[in-house]
Amino acid sequence: MLKRKGYIMKTYPLPSPERPKNTSRIFDTTEPQLRLKTMGEDEFERVVGEWACSCLKKENKYSNVALLGGSGDSGRDLVAYIDDNMKEFDIYQCKRYEKPLSPSVYMIEFGKICYYTYIGEYAIPNKYYIVASNGIGQSLRKLIEHPKQINIELIKVWNEKCGKKRQITANGIKMTDDLRKYIEEFDFSIVSDISPITLIDDFSKSPWYKYHFGGGIKKRPASEKPSEKLNNSEKTMPYVKQLFNVYSKEAGQVYETLVELKNYKKLYRHFMRQREGFFSAQSLKRFARDELLNEDSYDSLKEQIEFGILDVYENEYSSELERVKETTKQANSLSISCEEIKDITIQDKTGMCHELVNDDRIVWSDIDENI
Repeated sequence: MLKRKGYIMKTYPLPSPERPKNTSRIFDTTEPQLRLKTMGEDEFERVVGEWACSCLKKENKYSNVALLGGSGDSGRDLVAYIDDNMKEFDIYQCKRYEKPLSPSVYMIEFGKICYYTYIGEYAIPNKYYIVASNGIGQSLRKLIEHPKQINIELIKVWNEKCGKKRQITANGIKMTDDLRKYIEEFDFSIVSDISPITLIDDFSKSPWYKYHFGGGIKKRPASEKPSEKLNNSEKTMPYVKQLFNVYSKEAGQVYETLVELKNYKKLYRHFMRQREGFFSAQSLKRFARDELLNEDSYDSLKEQIEFGILDVYENEYSSELERVKETTKQANSLSISCEEIKDITIQDKTGMCHELVNDDRIVWSDIDENI
């Protein structure tokens, strides 16, 4: 047996995919398996990358997932590392074909894993998964179920499927006695497949799924209601500080705590409504970020609110409280929308006004002014 030199695999850490620019399929109703079968090669590669990032990488059994670059992947599209030292790993080999994979099509991939582990380019993986857009055919499945048959068939077809120039290597690979012995002893029981149904079901838990397979947006969960007490982060928010200044000017006395404000019930109730609105808007922002992968849709809604309130906000008022009330009233009357988010409440619109204060795009009160 030839001695094999140690080799460090050249891999590219799998970055978090960006939100797809094409959102036209979000509400598509095409049957998912049909979509998988008919999607192009580029989109299938994106699906596999997004699936790896959102599903494989988040599974506790993997410390990291790497995407191998270019045509020289040596038979490894995705490598999922089991340990931080990158010594134990699984391989996911992905194929987009119009028909289920057959032994004649896939035998070259078995040849690659044998050859490249034989020369020591990488170690034998713990598991080797085939991920195919149209699944694997019955003949290939029979081989996988009887892995010793893969050894026999691979040796039989080596010269035709693997040994010629530009099949696995540029110069071809001659079947030597040593290579034959290695293939005969190779443990192909590590091979199994990820069926299209399993891939779709797993990927359906990912926020990227809807951009390829449709199905619409998940129902937005109920927003959190503010508690009776201000939390520490709220106390430092500009909108809270400025509203307390507004109330102090309105009542002619300084209010610095919620306990103090409770003594003026009308102002207290107003403040609690503003907090409810802010909490609701923040809930919508989190939903947009988690479900739609970024806050662009939410930011679009907030920009619509800003545009719609500015004429009212910039009017002259007898008091700052009147400005707050008229501005939020105007926001609540606006009809705002975006393609992906339909469920926008009055509370959301009120809350976005206060977020505009936090963003320093509007001001309720100059807190440096004397009361």
